[in-house]
Amino acid sequence: MQRPTCTKLRVRSPQDAQLIFHAVALGVLPMVTRRLDTEERRAISSGSVFVWEERGPNPEATGLGIERWTDGKRWGPSRVRDEFLFYQEKDPDPVDIDLNSDSDTTLASGSRLQNGVRHELVRPCLVKQTYSVYVDTSRGRRKWHLIAYFTGETVDRLETVSDVPELARLNVPPGKYRSARHNPTRHNRVHRDEQTNHVLPHLQYAPYPSPPRLSTATLRSMAQPPVLSDDSRRPAESQRTGQTLAPLLYLQNLAPPRRHPVDEEVLMTLYPTLT
Repeated sequence: MQRPTCTKLRVRSPQDAQLIFHAVALGVLPMVTRRLDTEERRAISSGSVFVWEERGPNPEATGLGIERWTDGKRWGPSRVRDEFLFYQEKDPDPVDIDLNSDSDTTLASGSRLQNGVRHELVRPCLVKQTYSVYVDTSRGRRKWHLIAYFTGETVDRLETVSDVPELARLNVPPGKYRSARHNPTRHNRVHRDEQTNHVLPHLQYAPYPSPPRLSTATLRSMAQPPVLSDDSRRPAESQRTGQTLAPLLYLQNLAPPRRHPVDEEVLMTLYPTLT
């Protein structure tokens, strides 16, 4: 039977979780290597902690990892606190009690079980606590998950990593376990989008600027082909085609072509304040 990574333990902070991850990396604590079977799911109780590795994109190469975590329980929506996700169990299954061997057991409600009578004991709802990190291993970058279970009635009676000597003496290298909820690439993209959204409302549409207008006489004089005293001084291209290029200054003073009416309509829609 596959055992949890830890038992009778509660995780108080991301630092506690990273200490457990480091203990797994060092071989001090075991990692869960496969999905829980039926009996292992039934054995989940307050204080159970599981560490498992998410299956990579090429599972056939390593054969390691779990695709997703399943515990056979029903959970409500997640709540975020201190980089953890918390889920409240919904409608826990009753536990069947058959007391043919003990007629003096007392139910949590205070009623006494009668000899030979089968009763149902509804256990307290569990809370599932999850935390995920990225870690660099000898097999490359991997995603590790921690799943901890507890109940509100028992959480204060559970041990912490400070109470376990094998864990308390470990030192976690800074930056070795990076929270999966803090993605620098996504954070920078969101920050850049926020800056863009802040700047865009201040932009205003402006038409193409028109160059200074020259007089008609000046333009006509500029359009006349230059008078050359010697045909040999003509550019090679002009000699070959029989055409004369217009002067650059003349071209620079030509009015730019207007936008297509559809383009103008779209721009005016984006900036309705333009008159």
